[in-house]
Amino acid sequence: MMKDLFFDLDHTLWDFEKNSREALAEGYNHLKLNSRGVGSIQAYIKEYERANAWCWGEYREGRMEKEELRGRRFSLALKKWGLEKDSALGESLGSHYVETSPYKTHLVKDALVVVKELFERGHQLVMLTNGFEEVQHIKVQRCGMSPFFKSVLTSDALGVKKPNAGIFQLALDLSNSSAENAVMLGDSLESDIIGAREAGWGQVYYNPLKIEHNEEVLHEVSDLISILELPLRK
Repeated sequence: MMKDLFFDLDHTLWDFEKNSREALAEGYNHLKLNSRGVGSIQAYIKEYERANAWCWGEYREGRMEKEELRGRRFSLALKKWGLEKDSALGESLGSHYVETSPYKTHLVKDALVVVKELFERGHQLVMLTNGFEEVQHIKVQRCGMSPFFKSVLTSDALGVKKPNAGIFQLALDLSNSSAENAVMLGDSLESDIIGAREAGWGQVYYNPLKIEHNEEVLHEVSDLISILELPLRK
């Protein structure tokens, strides 16, 4: 019997870094940040990525709400140039980003090939992501992955985030699956892999940078195409 496969989206299938940076550069130009004294596009992106990582950490820990995160990360990114108090600018950058980045279609190498092949083999494929409801569905659809996924489950809609055990149970319930038949595939050791392991699921850790760790992981790959060689049956 084929295992049910639950995929993470950002950084696993959807090339978050490439898509995000493209959208950020467009936002920089659209709102003419250079005329406001903001440094180069590269300097701006560096400050944004640092601020975004901090804000997402706060969001995951429940210390920041989604609505605050969207503008706050941009305000923090502008702090280096003394523009952090320009809330209107932060909000405008946040709106532009949310309106453009989900429509970007760069995928991680071999993502579509792997997803299509697993679908054709008979696996039930489900997207299980910590992203926002309204943007994750757009990404999946725009990148041509919708036909292969039974559903797109977001932490935003489910009200609980990976690695919390609750989201893994909800995913099973909504997909008519079971822990012994579920496998989580993702790039986050903590959110995807340890979370799934603690929930009794199988795990495939996508670790393209071959980051060293001491966790027990069922399967580990450094490229997506290697997933096709794994024993994903029960």
